[in-house]
Amino acid sequence: MKELTIELNQDYKQFKNGFNQKLKGDLIIISGVNGSGKTQLMDILNRSEVNEFLNSKIAISSKVLINKDVLDAEDVFRRSFKEIIRIENIKLPEPKNVLWHKEQAWKYYKGEHQWINGKTYNKSIKIMNTSLKNIYEANNTRGIITKEEFIKLLPDNFVWEEDDLFSNKIAEIFYEFASKRQDKKAELGMLNGGFNNKEYIKDAPWTILNEIFENLRFNYRFKEDYEFVTPNLSETPSLLSINSYGELDPTSSIKVSSLSDGEKSIISLTFALLNEKRRPIEKLLLLDEFDNTLNPSLIESLFKVLEEYFIKKGVMVVMTTHSPVTISLAPDYATFYELFRQDDESPKILQVQKEEYTELKMVNKKFYDKMLDQKERIKKLEEKIEEKNKIIESDKRVFVEDEYTQIYKLAWLKLNDYQPTEQNLESLFDLNSKFKIFSKGNKDSLKGYLCNQCMDECEGKKIIGLFDFDDAYNCFSELKVKNKNDWTETLGEENSGLYKNRKDYKNIYAMMLPVPEHRKQIASIQYSTKRLEVELLFTDEDIEDMFGNDSCAKETVIGDIKIPKISNKKNFWVKAINMPKESFEYFKPLFKRIYELLEIK
Repeated sequence: MKELTIELNQDYKQFKNGFNQKLKGDLIIISGVNGSGKTQLMDILNRSEVNEFLNSKIAISSKVLINKDVLDAEDVFRRSFKEIIRIENIKLPEPKNVLWHKEQAWKYYKGEHQWINGKTYNKSIKIMNTSLKNIYEANNTRGIITKEEFIKLLPDNFVWEEDDLFSNKIAEIFYEFASKRQDKKAELGMLNGGFNNKEYIKDAPWTILNEIFENLRFNYRFKEDYEFVTPNLSETPSLLSINSYGELDPTSSIKVSSLSDGEKSIISLTFALLNEKRRPIEKLLLLDEFDNTLNPSLIESLFKVLEEYFIKKGVMVVMTTHSPVTISLAPDYATFYELFRQDDESPKILQVQKEEYTELKMVNKKFYDKMLDQKERIKKLEEKIEEKNKIIESDKRVFVEDEYTQIYKLAWLKLNDYQPTEQNLESLFDLNSKFKIFSKGNKDSLKGYLCNQCMDECEGKKIIGLFDFDDAYNCFSELKVKNKNDWTETLGEENSGLYKNRKDYKNIYAMMLPVPEHRKQIASIQYSTKRLEVELLFTDEDIEDMFGNDSCAKETVIGDIKIPKISNKKNFWVKAINMPKESFEYFKPLFKRIYELLEIK
């Protein structure tokens, strides 16, 4: 694990002279509220503040080290989400030869180079200065050198290019590879055939990018090959869509500028990978809120690219973020820090243990997994819309904390002498029952719904919120809106269903699952063990008949009490669908109480 040391040698905005901080990790993620100083910290690491309006950089006196090695300015590269929207479309390169690059260096040396958009050429300048070092020492002065001598001193492969790793040079890189292939063919005397092109283009830049796009599940690719026709490529490279058959559609050229800002961010990263072959890669990559435009799938793509092509190559990455999604989807090896502003001192940076973000990670991962399967997500959302319409239309509603409602509907149908099938259970219940059953997903969502201060839309409608007799009892017992008097005292008995009523909305009830005799040991106010869920209204014998040796039914032991545990609740009702009416006997008190509260005759 790398150690990053920051030493500030001047006052800089919130940070005071003498600020010293060590950060550890290969991938460091820094969060904090607005104004905490994240961007200023990135300025200090970059040792310059970028003035976008004046198109200039202001130097900051700071020292940055990785594992005690001092970093030069060209060892650090910074990227912000603000720069992504300016990524250009792919263009064929302008004709440039070795002499052109060296002449640009000569112009800079003579002070004649025209700076464009504040771009810097530190790497090219460093190579130039190294080449000229002997001349400087021999003449003891700068400037005593002719253009011809200057050009001869530069390496044959000298390139004058801006320092931006992410600049769009794809066509130029494609051009260079295709041109070298043409030279290789000529060298081998195979211009007219015999050249193993399939083997050669395994390392082609377009092949590398296509493999990355496939790994990231992007639905576009470059063509499989690009030909060199003197003096340029035969065509401008463009991204092509993949059709429903998984094939490239040659008629569907995509402009880089038409991609979303999030996709541009990832595209710029992948383009940067190829620039690495042209010069040494930076030692420290700074991503300043680079994730602002990324959705969850692109954040995962970002981490994949960073890990495979930067971190594994020895580059340390520091990210600042506002996004809980970025934190929750970060790889396990990431280290986290939070930044806190202090009025009279430098901001404080504290490491955060991964465990602090466990709940955040679980929630975001669960949501992301839902979105990942688009067809299933569409299906679920359409079901939710359909359910909402049913809720609006229904005058008598029962909301359960369970995610699945079929077992309640099955029990009602069986007790009323219907014989439902897997296919018609829902429609048969909706057609014949005088109340409707809906899911709230979990006990906290159900409690939140029942405590909603504005329930005007429920005017004239009867509503019951049904809790299992387990740890959800706490939700039931603590129900309140503004004060303790907003609900009546608990009414009824355990075996027939405890309930209470809102005082401001008298049509809204909270109810506990009735406790049958055979489950009193696991569900009663007098016992600390409360484990009664709706599936346990069945007897142990019925559960054994349904599951047999199936692993869906397990057993939990608390003291000397054995509690059947159903692990596959989604399909539990399918197991129960062929059970006789008598097996649903212990559901009768539940529906009796529901009928009473909903005033169903």
